Amino acid sequence: MTDRDRPPAPGADSPAPPPAGTARRAMHLLRRIPVTISVLLVLVVAGLLSGGFTSPSDQAPWYETFAYGLPSFADGRWYTVATGTVLVAVPPGYLLILPLAALGLGWLELRRGSGVTAATFLIGQAVAVIGTAFIVAGFAAFGSPWADELATQLDVGASGGVFAAITMAAFSLRSPWAGRVLLIVFAVVTIGVLFIGTLADIEHAVAVVAVMLVQARAFSRPTLREQRFITWTVLLAVGAAQVILVLVPAFGPFGASDPGGAQFVDVAIDAVIVLLLADGLRRGIRLAWIGAVVLGALNVLGGVLAFLLLTLLDALGSDSDAAALADSESRDALTLAITTSVLWLGILIWLVITRHAYRARLRRRLPGARDAQSPGALIETARELIRETGGGPLSWMATWPDNRIFLGSDPATAVAYQTHQGVAIALSDPIAPDGRVGETLVEFLDTVERAGFTPCVFGATERARAVIPEGWRAVQIAEDTIVDLPGLEFTGKAWSPARQALNRAEREDVAFRMGALAQQSRRVRAQVDEISAQWVGEKELPEMRFTLGTVDEALDPEVRMAFAERDGQLEGFLSWLPVYGADGAVTGWTLDLMRRRAGGTFPAVMEFLIASSALAFRDEGAAFLSLSGAPLARSTPASADELSPIDGWLDHLGAMLEPAYGFRSLHRFKQKFRPRAEPLYLLFADEGDLARIGLALARAYLPDASMPELVRMGASLTR
Repeated sequence: MTDRDRPPAPGADSPAPPPAGTARRAMHLLRRIPVTISVLLVLVVAGLLSGGFTSPSDQAPWYETFAYGLPSFADGRWYTVATGTVLVAVPPGYLLILPLAALGLGWLELRRGSGVTAATFLIGQAVAVIGTAFIVAGFAAFGSPWADELATQLDVGASGGVFAAITMAAFSLRSPWAGRVLLIVFAVVTIGVLFIGTLADIEHAVAVVAVMLVQARAFSRPTLREQRFITWTVLLAVGAAQVILVLVPAFGPFGASDPGGAQFVDVAIDAVIVLLLADGLRRGIRLAWIGAVVLGALNVLGGVLAFLLLTLLDALGSDSDAAALADSESRDALTLAITTSVLWLGILIWLVITRHAYRARLRRRLPGARDAQSPGALIETARELIRETGGGPLSWMATWPDNRIFLGSDPATAVAYQTHQGVAIALSDPIAPDGRVGETLVEFLDTVERAGFTPCVFGATERARAVIPEGWRAVQIAEDTIVDLPGLEFTGKAWSPARQALNRAEREDVAFRMGALAQQSRRVRAQVDEISAQWVGEKELPEMRFTLGTVDEALDPEVRMAFAERDGQLEGFLSWLPVYGADGAVTGWTLDLMRRRAGGTFPAVMEFLIASSALAFRDEGAAFLSLSGAPLARSTPASADELSPIDGWLDHLGAMLEPAYGFRSLHRFKQKFRPRAEPLYLLFADEGDLARIGLALARAYLPDASMPELVRMGASLTR
């Protein structure tokens, strides 16, 4: 499809900021669309003068003088291209053309400016009207009954120019939305020509195709996702058209049919099959491709047989017994079969051309993946790769057994991921040397697409964001908080919370120590389990996972635990995940578990544990601590000008989730340690995937939550 993000005309899309106030903003908007307003005014004035708002114009005695069409042009009335444009055939037509003109012309004028809009509308309308006359004359010359009837008809209306404007405006969208809108518009006009077949339908198609030809250089080879979207859209259109044509009369290039001419039950069953195949093809399932090819071949064969039978019936003449069949409902069914077979022939050709886009198995699985079915091998593979290549603050989470590991073609590369709701969620950056991050990410995303999953990357750093494929999007979903350790001293007013916690712990005999949880005594481990159980028990939902570990993950021998004890009783504890550098040495630590005893007597236990850990890791030579990212939280809120619609929605979601999870409160707590902020991103290919990605992330974080629990959580957030 298209991948050109065409810039707006100078001054058309970047005006001075509008003045405040609803009325002033409305006036500012109206000043930007003078062509649109002019066209609407001309249509309204012409309707008032002609009486078109109250009575059908096509019944007026002057209609033939001002309407365009082949008879008018044959008589030399070429001026009707202009006069017919400002008229509407029947009063209800204004309910369609006025909103459509406001939408199509206004959209184009805001995107591309007044000059492009005026030229597109005027030229597009003229090309649509005159081109339709030539097409009808050509078909009539070959003896088409459909064209013979259209050759005697006249038409009025500005819909050809409006469709040209809508098509031109679609080209101004960014990929993949430009291609998708164009595909939908093209499907609508194609169905209109084949199954309805009025002069207006041909005009719409001529206008759309003319603009597409002018903008042909904007097209490029469609991606795997776009190839599947094309197939899905066209199949849905064909299925819908078959159902509609059982209910309404059809009149097209291949003949006419009346409602009910085909068996509704048969068409409904066929539509259900098409719907199932379309969904499978959207996901790239090979079995769905085979089914669609078989169904398409059968429809094409049926159309050929129907054409031969109609030809035979016509050749037998009106005196034969078979002529009765030709005049019965069977002719309607044969006409419908011929028309739909033309569409299926196009679909069949497209399926063969794009056959490589449908290789996913019904039971989807990524090639080169290892998962939790062999946790020992998974953990060891992840450990070796992280030690060899290094990683970021979230990399050690790849060793957790809920994750799968995708092994790249380079043995030193891998991606940790999970699959939920048909989405493959990569966990942060690929595990790869700096020079191979982009190649590894592209290889993983391409494999995910071919396997029929929707890909995304959660918690990506700037390193991965900088190498995402062209057309991909990045939105900040969290902010990592990094404390640099070299030279760290808790002196000065800014460090008073940490310093006060350390001093108070010394006065109250609260001791700090570190060690691996697996090496602790049974008494200590029992207290860790007790504190964690108390913490989880206070939540309405099961313990969250994915990027949030549990005590089970803390048993890893390489995970360091920080304990705060007084008189043999734990007041709280932290767990720290190692962050390896490219040289195979630990360069930093990432905070995971944070637990304090319910009803504990040392309120500043978390400040004490983090400050003490920072000093201990500093003395060991570590370069930094990551206090982890709080989802949907930022140190400095983005301004309204910086927020995209998605950013604004995420900001609102963060506010809704705050009472339940306290992400922003946690983020503010971490500011006591004066961290520097590093954004974490969600990388995705298409805004249309966000709803599915959101559901997948909810399931990744709450794999054990039941549907009633999720519903209750959603209800509580909206109160």
